[in-house]
Amino acid sequence: MSEQNVLAEVKDRVLFLTLNRPKTLNLLDVQTRKDILRALKDHRKNDGTRCVVVSARGEVFSAGADLNHLLKLNKTEAKAYTKFVRSILDYVESYPKPTIGVVEGLAVGGGLELLLALDIVLASPEAKFGLTELNVGLIPGGGGSQRLPRLVGIRKAKEMIFTGSLISAQEALELRLVNRVVPKESLWEEVTQLCERIVLKSPLSLRVAKEAINETFYMELREGLDRENRMYPAVLTSEEARERIRGFLERRKSLQTKG
Repeated sequence: MSEQNVLAEVKDRVLFLTLNRPKTLNLLDVQTRKDILRALKDHRKNDGTRCVVVSARGEVFSAGADLNHLLKLNKTEAKAYTKFVRSILDYVESYPKPTIGVVEGLAVGGGLELLLALDIVLASPEAKFGLTELNVGLIPGGGGSQRLPRLVGIRKAKEMIFTGSLISAQEALELRLVNRVVPKESLWEEVTQLCERIVLKSPLSLRVAKEAINETFYMELREGLDRENRMYPAVLTSEEARERIRGFLERRKSLQTKG
């Protein structure tokens, strides 16, 4: 097995990124974060990849940041590190292609913050989640205090962050922190089927739909609706959309004729 921190492979128009540091519990050290960013940038404009799947080797998805590294930072370095982490997670969140997290074990601290920046998360029943930073005297520093309340509600987010406790995959599903909980033996079959449905969609439609959701999520409803109205015409009048609409109408006409 390669010693690379992050394994990258394209298969059936899907970019698979695998955290490859199981002996260190897949800690997200500086180099690993850079490797994730580099892989995403390499495929950003590649039409051969339509979505991204992020998973991990070993029993732990990620135990978060490298605390030994954090201990060495002075105030100036800490500010630079915080800005660095945010820039990467913002990049992940706004990536123009759908991103899917696959969790089969523990995802805590920065590991959960990475998942919070993804679009869809599937988990096995064995998975556990938590923002555990307060257990070591820290606070979530990769967007956890902002993204988690928006997903699970402010009270539950406060409970998770204040106690630093873990929640099960089933509770994560109930809180809408994950989209699906799938038995381990069929998890990757489910991931494959999900990817197969996504890659058939128009890349332009996927990109603009994701942009519309992300950019307007933090807006007031009316402002978000205005933003959607401005984005829709560009998609509607694109040649790709017109070709797909024509194809759909032809198929429907054929069905009506047969009927």
